[in-house]
Amino acid sequence: MKRVACFVALLLAAACSTTAPPVAASKPGSIDMKEPRRMVGTENNVRVDAEIYGEDMVQGSSLSIKYDVTNQRSSPILIADLLPETTYDPDTRMVTVNIGSEIPGEEFLPRLISIPSGERRSFHAGAHINIHMPLNASTSPRPRGLQLRVNFLGDSAPFVKLIDIPEKAVRDRELAAELFAKWVDKNETVTTNALPMRWQGPRPSGIEDDPATSQPSRRRRPG
Repeated sequence: MKRVACFVALLLAAACSTTAPPVAASKPGSIDMKEPRRMVGTENNVRVDAEIYGEDMVQGSSLSIKYDVTNQRSSPILIADLLPETTYDPDTRMVTVNIGSEIPGEEFLPRLISIPSGERRSFHAGAHINIHMPLNASTSPRPRGLQLRVNFLGDSAPFVKLIDIPEKAVRDRELAAELFAKWVDKNETVTTNALPMRWQGPRPSGIEDDPATSQPSRRRRPG
């Protein structure tokens, strides 16, 4: 099922005009490190700094995000050039924007963007907000925050045929079958801190918002 989903995502990457896949910026260091509403995550010797444009999550709209990925490892890392995937956890009321989260389909393989050791690369992307939640569920208050999760491949050797290729994706059934298990095994993640956001969309009946999270925080995060 996951492999079918990747095939659909790849087709959308080529045809969708309302939600953009990650695009590398011409200059690194695009994030304002003094911005109070900045998201930061460091795991597995990879750092992510991100900014969200705006303070509202609007159901059915696209949220613009820019982010820097810094590779603090001694070897390159790879990020799949795919449309961001947005998920929602009703228990934490958190929306997660997943970057590069898909694995190869049965035939199609995405382009991989390489970040060499010690270097930083800047990206911008659009995340489509479409949260499925019951309108009359007393246990499902509306979303209150957002975080970014970047997936990357820590071992570039098995994926050299896909690194920085000119195409968005290539069709190769044999290579897809060969790389499927390796992709799953080599995938690693970095998750940022959560950023308070205002939700603009359907509201479950009988639910009151938590006053502490109804307004985004303006406190400055340490750099």
